[in-house]
Amino acid sequence: MKEIQQRIDRMILHLGGYWRPLSGLARLLEEVGEVGAALRRGQEEQLKEELLDVIVISTCLANQYAIPLQHPNQLNGTDSVPLLYFRLVEEAGEVGRILNAYEGDKALKPNKINNSLQSHLEGVQSAVMAIGDRFGFDLFAALYPLIEEKSSRDFGRFDQTPDPITEPSVRNYLHYKTGRYWGGVEVKPFEKIDRYIKRERHFERFLKLAPIERLDGFVIQQPKDGLLFDGDLNEAFPVPDSFIVERETYDNQVFFVIRLRP
Repeated sequence: MKEIQQRIDRMILHLGGYWRPLSGLARLLEEVGEVGAALRRGQEEQLKEELLDVIVISTCLANQYAIPLQHPNQLNGTDSVPLLYFRLVEEAGEVGRILNAYEGDKALKPNKINNSLQSHLEGVQSAVMAIGDRFGFDLFAALYPLIEEKSSRDFGRFDQTPDPITEPSVRNYLHYKTGRYWGGVEVKPFEKIDRYIKRERHFERFLKLAPIERLDGFVIQQPKDGLLFDGDLNEAFPVPDSFIVERETYDNQVFFVIRLRP
């Protein structure tokens, strides 16, 4: 799954960038509906294409939250295709519920154990793989050619939208340290921290989601003439007491990293 996530990440960047999460959710629900339509009409070739699209879009959502997907679990081999489709719809609905709380208007409540976004995205993929198995599809074998086809056919198709997983700050930081990190937008010369936070749209999302999805940190790359602040770094950043701000240097590159306190 790690290689699949990396390949899909490269494909999405090649095509122009990630959708906003709620747009990605709309695409996911659209494809789940098209899986149902193909099942109802008995269109096996169309069904295979739609199942592959669900894998791609659910993987994109996982990438956006730095989720390391596990290989899809084997579901009950005796479940009928309709029951498996009901499972797919249920898991996609749970993804929708969580993303509505993360990105939309639904009140955010702490997730229960095994009720994270990761568990339900993996549930979506397990249901997809089980449906494919009932029809004799080798979906993983078909996935790589699909990625290559989309990369060549749809180059530049999507509008670029800001996303914390694609910011240069986090991509640079990940050369030095692995983990589940988001990144902040580029710092302007001699910019005050409060002004930076006002235009950095992902930081507030990170503070809300990190305790639930266990993100490892939020990375801001500090240029030579970067953020201005007085006193202690932790006092300068508007973070709750449950977070800590650390300064890290690698090869003369400086990063401010906001993390949950251990």
